[in-house]
Amino acid sequence: MGSSLDSVTASARIRRALWPGLWVPLLILLAGTALSFSVAKQVSSQAETLTQQHYQQQHRTLVLLVLDHLYRNGHDISRLKVPLAKAMPQHLRLRIDTLDRHTKRPLLELGAIHAPMKRHALRSELNIDGNRSMVTTLPDAQLLKAPAQNLRWLILASGMALSILAFSLSLYLCWRNHRQRKLTRRQQKDLKTQSQKIANLNVEKLVLRQALNDSESRSRDLINLSGNLIAELDDQGQIAYISALAADLFKQAPSDLDQLPFQQLIAPADQQRFAECLEAARADHEIMQADLALAGEYSGQSVPVTLRLKAVTDPVRGIAGFRISAQIKVHGVD
Repeated sequence: MGSSLDSVTASARIRRALWPGLWVPLLILLAGTALSFSVAKQVSSQAETLTQQHYQQQHRTLVLLVLDHLYRNGHDISRLKVPLAKAMPQHLRLRIDTLDRHTKRPLLELGAIHAPMKRHALRSELNIDGNRSMVTTLPDAQLLKAPAQNLRWLILASGMALSILAFSLSLYLCWRNHRQRKLTRRQQKDLKTQSQKIANLNVEKLVLRQALNDSESRSRDLINLSGNLIAELDDQGQIAYISALAADLFKQAPSDLDQLPFQQLIAPADQQRFAECLEAARADHEIMQADLALAGEYSGQSVPVTLRLKAVTDPVRGIAGFRISAQIKVHGVD
């Protein structure tokens, strides 16, 4: 079991290490090489055929030239040397032998070759006024083989150069694709990590929200169980929050008291003392305490309380508001 997992892991690593589409440049190189060899072989074969035909044409031209001079000058072979030397192509040897008597010595021989190709020699028999002779041309390898070989190597070199260029370009594209895939995998991995972090943060957010809701609910319950009136004011002394006890004291819902100046909930005789306490808290930034009476518009009675007040400061705005706690004096109710 362990060995199979190791082999799978090793093969996966090898696949990741190999560039994607690596078979394409290899196929291009092999196909280009095979095509270059095939075209070079075909073209060189055609070149050899054309060279052979050209050589045969040269042989016929030389034979016609010999006939023409022999007809005009009689059977004087010596006078053929100069015109034939001018008409002789390179890499070709010409020999004229007589057939009238058995001799190995030629009547005329021109041209020098280094690699004779005897099986490609051409012979033409002439009979002029009963004088029989044989014209033989013997080609050199440079005449028949060299053009085809040069053309073959030229095509092979060009084809291989183009194949290697195409191979290099496709290999470069494979490398670029490999880098792009690695970058994509890395980005996907980072994205997965970030998604996991976001999921963890969302879980933490839900936990914190639940804890905040629990804390808020606990604070609200503690405020309601304390029996004190709790309120928060803005920097102008207007109510931003007031506890549910306000409904019992002032016969109004806490939402109806929103943005109402808290001073209006103080008995008229104590409103000046409340304003002085508010200014003292604003100036000293300490908890201020005063014995006052609360009186709502619809409550029909005043409630004596011990009021504690503290200014809330903000580094930018200074005084941001006030927090108030009013403890009811049970024995002081009218």
